Amino acid sequence: MVCLWPEAVFDCQAGNASDYPADIDAICEKIRAATKGWGTNENELIAALGPLGPVERYHVAKRYQEEYGTKLVDLMKKESGGSDFGNAVQLLAQPIEEAECSIIKTACNGIGNNEKLIILVVSGRTNKEINVLKKTFFKMYGEDLAVKLAGELKGDLERFVTACLQAEEEVFDPEVHTEEKAEEDARLFDKAGRERVGTDEATLFRIICSSPPEYLKMVNLKYVERAGYSLARSVEKELDGDAAKAAVHALNMKLKPEETAAMFIESTMKGMGTDEYGLTASILMYQALMGTGFPAYEKEYGKSLESRVKGETKGDFEKLILEMIDAEVKI
Repeated sequence: MVCLWPEAVFDCQAGNASDYPADIDAICEKIRAATKGWGTNENELIAALGPLGPVERYHVAKRYQEEYGTKLVDLMKKESGGSDFGNAVQLLAQPIEEAECSIIKTACNGIGNNEKLIILVVSGRTNKEINVLKKTFFKMYGEDLAVKLAGELKGDLERFVTACLQAEEEVFDPEVHTEEKAEEDARLFDKAGRERVGTDEATLFRIICSSPPEYLKMVNLKYVERAGYSLARSVEKELDGDAAKAAVHALNMKLKPEETAAMFIESTMKGMGTDEYGLTASILMYQALMGTGFPAYEKEYGKSLESRVKGETKGDFEKLILEMIDAEVKI
């Protein structure tokens, strides 16, 4: 599984925080200058926050509070409010694990849930990421993440999200994850779905969540030989609605992460109107996979992500998203 977070997150969680890079203080000063006095200088704020990758954002959020005694996210809330631009800078103003927890919290607020945002954050993540998310969510909101989502979701989606939150993906071992085992798991996957009346969701979820990417690719090939189509297509046949979307997303994050990230980002701009919060959240989360400009998106859709965003957004929000796309990301 591809890890979307910088190692600095895990170092800090382990109590091994490193010194700040030399340019972090200067970035904090630019943010301070952009928000001082009457009104906010949005262009200066975009120039300071927009180009930052997850490592730099992590350090800036920590350092700003040390230097000025104010949480950067609270400052952004005060200065920019609840507009699309304001929501975006609030996400950028947090360490990545806190930003993702706030995305989950937003997804659960109000009447009904935004299952798509929950799938974005929870489905297809590494064990280390899931464990830090659970710890951070409790620290921020005083709630157990698994209990919270179990109460918000239902049916197969709730069961799949619960399986994801167990963080039980195995470490790939060529002596354990053999061709023979892959063939057996392909058989079990088939038996749990196509070869029975009613679906054995627990078996499907176990194979998806516990299989390391290298091994899941082997299982997928064996399954194609057996059934004539992929594991993802099988899931789409056996499950419905958001449960199918979550399981396919987890599968594809292991099998083809860059293409999957491109598809998710595109889905936030598809159809009538753009989901600005979803667009911001997905670009924020997938920066580690994007590279500058996200060439995988252009390969998939025949146009650059920048040109697609320009056609769907406007104003300061558009400028900020374009800066995020062009960020030089370091992990």
